Amino acid sequence: MKRIILLILSTVVLFSLRTTAQVQDSSIAIPNGSFENWSTGNGYSVTVLFFSLPVYSSYTYPTNWDYPTYPVNENITYSGMNVNVNTNLPLMKLSDETGTVPNGAHALKLQSFMLSDIINSTVYGLAQSSLDPMLTSTVFPTVLSTGVVDIDALLPFMEDLTTHLGSMSQLMSVFNNVDINTLINGGLDLNGAVPTRLTGHYKYTSATSGDNGGIMMLGTKYNTTTHQREVVGAGYTIALTDTSAYIPFEITYTPLSDINPSSTYIEADSLVIFLFSSANTSPQQGSALYLDNLQLWAQRTEAPIDTCSAVFNLHVIEVDTMHATIGWGFEGDPIQFEAEYGVQGFAQGNGTTVGASESFLHLSDLQPDTYYDIYVRCVCDSALAGEWSMITFHTDTLVPPVIPDDSTGIQQYSHNNLLIYPNPAHGQCTVQFDGVMPTVVRLYTLDGSLVWEATPNKETMEVKLPSKGVFLLVSETKEGTVLRKIVSR
Repeated sequence: MKRIILLILSTVVLFSLRTTAQVQDSSIAIPNGSFENWSTGNGYSVTVLFFSLPVYSSYTYPTNWDYPTYPVNENITYSGMNVNVNTNLPLMKLSDETGTVPNGAHALKLQSFMLSDIINSTVYGLAQSSLDPMLTSTVFPTVLSTGVVDIDALLPFMEDLTTHLGSMSQLMSVFNNVDINTLINGGLDLNGAVPTRLTGHYKYTSATSGDNGGIMMLGTKYNTTTHQREVVGAGYTIALTDTSAYIPFEITYTPLSDINPSSTYIEADSLVIFLFSSANTSPQQGSALYLDNLQLWAQRTEAPIDTCSAVFNLHVIEVDTMHATIGWGFEGDPIQFEAEYGVQGFAQGNGTTVGASESFLHLSDLQPDTYYDIYVRCVCDSALAGEWSMITFHTDTLVPPVIPDDSTGIQQYSHNNLLIYPNPAHGQCTVQFDGVMPTVVRLYTLDGSLVWEATPNKETMEVKLPSKGVFLLVSETKEGTVLRKIVSR
């Protein structure tokens, strides 16, 4: 993850700001550039016996802005039980700032953080020993962007970049070898406009002296010959230093042909904006960047071209064990939307294709506890469609409904295919699974102590009860966890 931070910082130093005379230009709308609209992301919990253990809470983020996630797949031990934590952890710490802001009623606050800041303290304490020490000791900058950045693609890019720091021409060659389509997906469609500058307001609070925030924009162009997206211009600032009041900033967009005179001028057709709470090699935990009123300025050299924009802010509205609702934003006037989905990693063309007339889609008949990829694009006419946008989501684990017990106050889970007899028992009982074979069966006392476990190989099995009292039989199946009370007399 430190390499990811260095990648961002190394990319920033590729470009230098230039001072130019102001030209007559006009504003291009940045979707939610003033951060007035906010969305909610779902938290994540794991089920331990019959209660839920939260890993991280639900969170808010500015609509139309994307944030990186980090895949976590770790086993932790809680109350003597092995629990798997499998989620895409939102790698950020941010909040909606209200009150006195430069524009409207809301502003954005990004903070540099450690994992302990965003993960439930109980879960973090249990998982810390199994996590990479680099993860637990690193301070991360919060990074937002108008395009989707692939975390895995950043690592090889970083390796290439750090070996080519001798000259600007060497650095330029890195971009010629990078598949920007893999690194960055989406961005702002310029539609024939030529960006000149990015303006806005900021304030900054560093945790210690020397920290500072940063903003970067990358202009890209789709090459119809190579079918690759290329970086053709950029602008940046890492001079967002401590100030207690909002002050304006301005970043100049510079074509790469102005940096390297031997390069041919290429006009960008898309722009990606990056925001990061810390922009140096030693981010400080708690450093905060406040932003508001972002505006992109551009000149128009030609009439708007006939394009079909990509959807943006592809996100999960709601998800359960077998259903999901996916939403997105869009520009222009598409006639409909097209989506294709399947189990994570499926090749496009082999998934399930559906259409939508509105900017949301309901999916059903999904598998519980499964990761899915979904691709969505605009369809503008019979011969014109936008680029695909993709997200991954995870369905909930199937948990049978809880029904009250009759006399003991214990809660048990209903499952018609699991039979226990006799119950109450006298030292021993028979368990019949009736077609739903579990992967493992465990017997617990009411205080959570494990007293017996077995892997069944037939539909019936004998269970010996060690003493008088009440026990919990836990049957783990592909459909979920089944709990039953057994009374021993």
